[in-house]
Amino acid sequence: MALKEQKREITINDIAKELNISPSTVSRALNDNAKISEATKEKVKAVAQDLGYELNLVASSLSKNKTNVIGVIIPNIGSQFFAKALSGIQEVARANGYNVIICQTNESVQQEVDMTRVMNSARVDGLVCCLTMETKDVGHFDVFTKKGIPVAMFDRVSYAVPGPKIVVDNYEAAYTATEHLINLGCKRVAHLAGTTSSKVFCDRTEGFKDALQKNDLPLLPQYLLSSDLTEQDARDAVRIWMNLPDKPDGIVAASASSGLIISAAAKSAGVRLPEDLSIISLGNERCNEFVTPSLSAVDMPGYDMGKSAVEQLIKCIKSEKVDSSITLKPIQLLIRNSSFKH
Repeated sequence: MALKEQKREITINDIAKELNISPSTVSRALNDNAKISEATKEKVKAVAQDLGYELNLVASSLSKNKTNVIGVIIPNIGSQFFAKALSGIQEVARANGYNVIICQTNESVQQEVDMTRVMNSARVDGLVCCLTMETKDVGHFDVFTKKGIPVAMFDRVSYAVPGPKIVVDNYEAAYTATEHLINLGCKRVAHLAGTTSSKVFCDRTEGFKDALQKNDLPLLPQYLLSSDLTEQDARDAVRIWMNLPDKPDGIVAASASSGLIISAAAKSAGVRLPEDLSIISLGNERCNEFVTPSLSAVDMPGYDMGKSAVEQLIKCIKSEKVDSSITLKPIQLLIRNSSFKH
């Protein structure tokens, strides 16, 4: 039986032999050395492509201390918000000559820790990150600070980690959503809040509370539930609220996904939307338009946040002056059938 021929990696020596030039000339041409003529560079790159040569990025990074790679760590690639953020990240990165490595944590702090190790091993030039809802200790980012690798955070951020922060006014988002329901005539407005360990969700809760206070509506303890915003949390919240003597007539959900689940659970319980209950979510998903009734939302500028995060990160990489914190505006109120009473 014939032995399968082992795959051989193409090296700069093969390119040099093909062109009858020295390996050092090939190396300089592939790395765009100014001492090599454009004609020689074009010939070397053409032969390299024909032979299937691939530049060893790790070896190149060791010699130049630069990979032109930006790492991205986000909680959920499937979310519309993060999908838009990635579009902004990749657009700016590509325009500035950077490749992007993307890792997803699935809201697990342990995966976040693991992913920081992956990014460190990959020798990224900089890191863009949105923290998980579980993250409290941010010590796993210390390795980047010690090595002088900049970290830009967006949406869920920690000010204990040096570097630019890109956020939205979460207080304003929740205040706007709550006041929208109040202006519709809702008198008993509830809020499914996120974890109290996250500033994002604390700010949203404060916006909710202040909108009630400004409009002389009571804040009843049973109408404010903190959670991890899981599917079960949203279903439990609906069960609790629908069993109250005075059921809420309006609900502000602290996330896009929880808003969709609350809407579905309420309909399953026989609640009419929006006649008996109006719902709005802080965050928008594409499917919000297509569920019945369509779900009102405050849209967060994911694309602009991702774009701004990379712009600031690249400035850090180039040792240019950056803004330590940027709050993007405006948020957009999307009024749909779940909160629009004809």
